[in-house]
Amino acid sequence: MKKYRKLVALFLTLMILLTLCFAGCSPAQQHTSEAKAPSTGTDAEKPTDAAPEDESLEPVKLIMYLLGDRTPDFDKVFDKINERLSAEINATLEVKFLSWGEWEQKYPLIFASGEDFDIIYSADWAMYNQQASKQGFYEITREALETYAPLTAASIYDDAWEQAKVDGKVYMLPMNYKELTAYVFFVRGDLMQKYGIASVETMDDIEHYLETIAQNEPSMIPLDIGSDYDNRMLYDLFWQKGTYDHLEKINPMQLMGYAQQGDESVTIFNETEDPAFLSAVTKMQDWKNRGFWSKSAVVNTQTNVESFSAGKGAAALMNINTAKGEYTTLMQTHPEWDVRVVDAQGEVPAIVQSYLANGMCIFSKSKNPERSLMALDLLRNDEELHDLFSYGIEGEHYIDLGNGKIELTDKNSDYPYDGNCNWGIRNDAYWKSIEGGVPNYDELYEGWIKTAKAGQFSTFTFNNESVKNQVAAMNEIYNTDIKLLYLGFTEDPAQDIANVQAKLKAAGAEDVYAEMTRQAKAWYDSFK
Repeated sequence: MKKYRKLVALFLTLMILLTLCFAGCSPAQQHTSEAKAPSTGTDAEKPTDAAPEDESLEPVKLIMYLLGDRTPDFDKVFDKINERLSAEINATLEVKFLSWGEWEQKYPLIFASGEDFDIIYSADWAMYNQQASKQGFYEITREALETYAPLTAASIYDDAWEQAKVDGKVYMLPMNYKELTAYVFFVRGDLMQKYGIASVETMDDIEHYLETIAQNEPSMIPLDIGSDYDNRMLYDLFWQKGTYDHLEKINPMQLMGYAQQGDESVTIFNETEDPAFLSAVTKMQDWKNRGFWSKSAVVNTQTNVESFSAGKGAAALMNINTAKGEYTTLMQTHPEWDVRVVDAQGEVPAIVQSYLANGMCIFSKSKNPERSLMALDLLRNDEELHDLFSYGIEGEHYIDLGNGKIELTDKNSDYPYDGNCNWGIRNDAYWKSIEGGVPNYDELYEGWIKTAKAGQFSTFTFNNESVKNQVAAMNEIYNTDIKLLYLGFTEDPAQDIANVQAKLKAAGAEDVYAEMTRQAKAWYDSFK
């Protein structure tokens, strides 16, 4: 009998014994026993199939969607993952990717198209609310979790499980990882030296560096932003600089909802209504007009990180978690660039992310939801599988140094560290950091952690069912007009903002914000 199947069989035996015990217990005893359960969730529903038995698992191929682009050694790594999954649960994974340049457009389409798939990456920023509200995802009940994913049932953080609830039901296995989000720039030290730039430490310094490149390096794009991955990253830095001390974001981000911090009425309004929006868009227009990014940025499918790595861009903006692996890879492939890592946050606090910042979901029409749960259970809780997915093949893409540290090899660029949309299975228990990595990381982290904060509404989830048509219309405006403004493509920012506000009103935005306000207020009051 295979190890994992033995575990499932043992778990089920224990559940039967506990059930028999509960039947003979007093009501008070039952309450005490239930209170010690490893996680909470919906108990009423039962899994669709009987519990798996050792010899009953027919071979299945599960189709999984991830975000990003397939790396050169991805299939090689997943061949090894599939060997283990096949041995443990008689299943293999066929992985498809939604590229960074088009994922926002294609993500909802695969749900509407009738395509047959099983597992998909999701997050609070990547369609979780929208698809959960539309019953696009399989509901993961407590009973299903304990039956088909016992390792996750025993290890999932209670607050992560609670955060994953949409209208009282769970549709995601969120990451088991506490993540701090902050942004950094990469710049090239060789170019700094070439043009006599002594240091780059502030946003003003970044601006001077980009201006220098724009004027002196015609074959390079100073900051090659524009893809759906980049979408609003730079704009956000300017926006947050003017709002971090008085506004609170309400997810999902595509609805651009904000509330005043400390406002117990929780009145939600559109991002464009705050003066900081005009200021940020105007700044983006200025940088665009000075040639800091391409005139075709709005249709760019390459991320600014990819462009920088290819030598096309002179700077790149990214999350620090992305930067860790990218820096090490670049120092191996282009040591002559002397890449410098610059704090992009300035006075803006770093964000302590909710567990929903990354997660994995199962398609509601999957033919194999139980086997999908079993596969995800192993990917996030089996150290060998977790490490394969996260770092690649030990000895080829990285070297395990022990004590939670790894060293990347010169083959890491073929399967980049933490760069293959493994984030949905990331687990504190097995996460390993890079020996070396970003040289000034400790200094940066110490500065961020002093002021880092969790968003007051970071765990609020919006059910858009009653206003889904209005939301669809607003999403269309977000992906067209708003994206143009985020990238500074405007001749008259004030007039174009007014035009967008009129379009949003015509799309029914007032109805959406009224419903968001109602739900967020009820959620807020529930904690009093």
